[in-house]
Amino acid sequence: IVRQVFVGKKMPTSNTANSISCQVVLLRRLNHNSQNDEESTTAGHTCSTQMDSSTQASSEKRKVDPFAKRPSQKCDPYGLAGQSLSHKECIDWLATLECGWNLIYDGIEKRPEIEEQVAPIFLQRQFYHATFHDASQFLSHISLLSTNLNHYPFLSMERVLVDDLSTVSNSNTTGASSGNGSVQTSKQKRRKVKGWVFVSTVRCSTYRPPTTRADSEEQDGSSQYKDKGLTYHDFHLAMNIDIESNREGCTALLL
Repeated sequence: IVRQVFVGKKMPTSNTANSISCQVVLLRRLNHNSQNDEESTTAGHTCSTQMDSSTQASSEKRKVDPFAKRPSQKCDPYGLAGQSLSHKECIDWLATLECGWNLIYDGIEKRPEIEEQVAPIFLQRQFYHATFHDASQFLSHISLLSTNLNHYPFLSMERVLVDDLSTVSNSNTTGASSGNGSVQTSKQKRRKVKGWVFVSTVRCSTYRPPTTRADSEEQDGSSQYKDKGLTYHDFHLAMNIDIESNREGCTALLL
């Protein structure tokens, strides 16, 4: 550039030479910065290419994983092909739980006139507490347990009046005592004491939408619990509730 400017002209003065030298230095710096930018761009492109290749390689490894399950065409997180447990299956699983759990059919408890072909809708148990605060603390334990298991029951608590407080108990064992103690216990049981207690209710169920259009039309005229049913998750939650209710921190909250 300097040669093209001063061809056929006089030599520049000192001031002009200084300004020209500054321009030359500036041009060199600009040229150097452009080269650095090109190198950084090339390096970034190379890095991104390497990341893309590593991501592609990892995705290929996931595709050929022999332990990976094949995706299903239907969403069935609870198994049973979208159906609920039958009456017989629920009776068998009910034997694995502690006393106090009841099967609820269409909003009411099991009765003799109900046919065995009808599948239960709820799995329910009630716990008794001396104070409202104890009931709320107990349900807090159950809510944390349900969150850990990612299965959420219906929880409620209320104050009820009972005719005989001696009949209200969370104990799951019954038996006769021997000696003078049995006589004293029988006398105490014969004496009825009326009073208030607090009841917390745990009702387990699973959302069971109709799998076909025919099932949806059939359930249109059924009860309000047409989309409810029991699955293995409900009985698994009930088992964990039995374990939690027998822990030292929860037994103090029960009668």
